[in-house]
This record gives sequence, C-alpha cells and structure tokens, in this order.
Amino acid sequence: MEGNDINLEDEVKKIYTPLSVAKEEIWRRWNDKELKKKVEDFLGGDVPEFFKKDPKAILSRDVISPNKEFFYFLDLAEEIKLDKIFIEYLDGKFVAKNFNKYHLCKMFFHDGNGKKGGDRIDTSMIVNFNKFEGEKMKNIETIQGEDFVGFHHDLTRKAHPDIDTKKIFDFSDWFNSHREMSEYYYLHYLALFLVHGVLFDNFILSNGEKDFTKGKILPSFHKLTEIFGVKPIVVPLTPRDDESGIYWWCYSNSIKELMCKKAQ
Repeated sequence: MEGNDINLEDEVKKIYTPLSVAKEEIWRRWNDKELKKKVEDFLGGDVPEFFKKDPKAILSRDVISPNKEFFYFLDLAEEIKLDKIFIEYLDGKFVAKNFNKYHLCKMFFHDGNGKKGGDRIDTSMIVNFNKFEGEKMKNIETIQGEDFVGFHHDLTRKAHPDIDTKKIFDFSDWFNSHREMSEYYYLHYLALFLVHGVLFDNFILSNGEKDFTKGKILPSFHKLTEIFGVKPIVVPLTPRDDESGIYWWCYSNSIKELMCKKAQ
C-alpha cells in the first residue's frame, strides 16, 4: 500500500463510531434540542417522516435483499436497540462493474468452505446484463420476466417474515432533490446521521470503490464535521478486517431453496 493510500485509510477510519459509543451518543444528540434544530434547519425542514418519532438504525442499499450482510445488520440493530429502516436508491442505474449491483443480479450462494479452505460458492444469474446495463434499478426484470425489485423484496419477506416491508423506502426522490443543493454530493444525506439515525455501512477502498469514498464520502463527511462540530454516526456494517470479503454479498442455501420453490 502506497503512502497516499495509507493516509486515505486513516481518513476512512475516522468516519466510524464504535457500536457501543453510537448506542449512547445517538440518544444524547437526539435529546440535544439545539443541535437537532440546527440540523433540521440545515435540511430545510425536509426530514423524512420515519425519522421524526425517534432515531433509527439505517441500512441503505441499491435494493434490499436477504444476503449475509443483511442478517448481520439485523443483529447489530438489535444490539443497539433502535428500530430498523431500510432505504433504497431505485433511480440508480445498473452498472455491472458496480460490486453491489453485480451481486444483486448474479447471486452468489455460500456453502461453507471447500477442501482447500476457500469459500465454496454456487452462483445464479437472474438478470440479463447486456439487456439492462444502464437501466434504472426500478425498471429491471429478472430473466424469468419478474420485477427485479419485487423479486428481492419477496425473498426478503420470506427469508425473514418479521421484517415489515413497509419499512423499506425508495429514497430516490429525497436524495435527488437534496444532492443538488451543495457541491458536496452526500452532504444532506450524511447530515441525517448527525441526530436522526445511525447509518450502518462500510466505505471501502477496494472493489472499485476508492474514487467514490475519496471523492464523494470523505469531503461531505469533513464538511459536516466542520459545520456542526460532531461527525455523522456511522457504524461499520461488516467487520473492517473482512469488509471486502465475498462472504458478505453471498446468500445462504436456504435462500436458494426459496428461489427454487418460487420457480415451481
């Protein structure tokens, strides 16, 4: 790793708040009326409705789907004792080189370790990449002609019946209207996690994500910290020493069995 990358890694580390600290800090800030008003004024009073009653644990993904990181998030949210909310950006375009989107369209199933110690993985292509490259996520269909977003939501509901799909929100309109309000692309989005919620995510420097983290996330993060004197509360979604591991984008074999039943 070169010197610049080492410095960048140090900057990314500063983003995160340990879960044990976030658990207390979110409530301290929520009850800080002056800080809360300052943030809400900064957002022009446009705080999503689900944030208004109490702070939330947030998982933000292109499309919510019951992979390994999804279930890990459920465990973390349970530990922090916050209500879970899932937000999606369905206006985003499908680009196969995007690691997250790729694994929504070509699903990997983890079946333990192989004889040589590596991950044993089976795959299932559910989207025609050539047909839908560049198309909005909300307009994609599976190879079987099923609505792509509905496919993943149906799997989520069947894999974890306790998950209320009414808590899955398409965040596209809010994000689109706010990202143009500043030269800092994620300024308003990350501002939601100063007081109103805890974001569970990893901002990584591999899998083609380095430019995104360096050019979009870090400048917005630094600007918010400068404005408010506190940083957005971001807890690593997956362990940082394994955050780029393929395991987290995989599904269990029980999900594959659900897919087989759907196809019958």
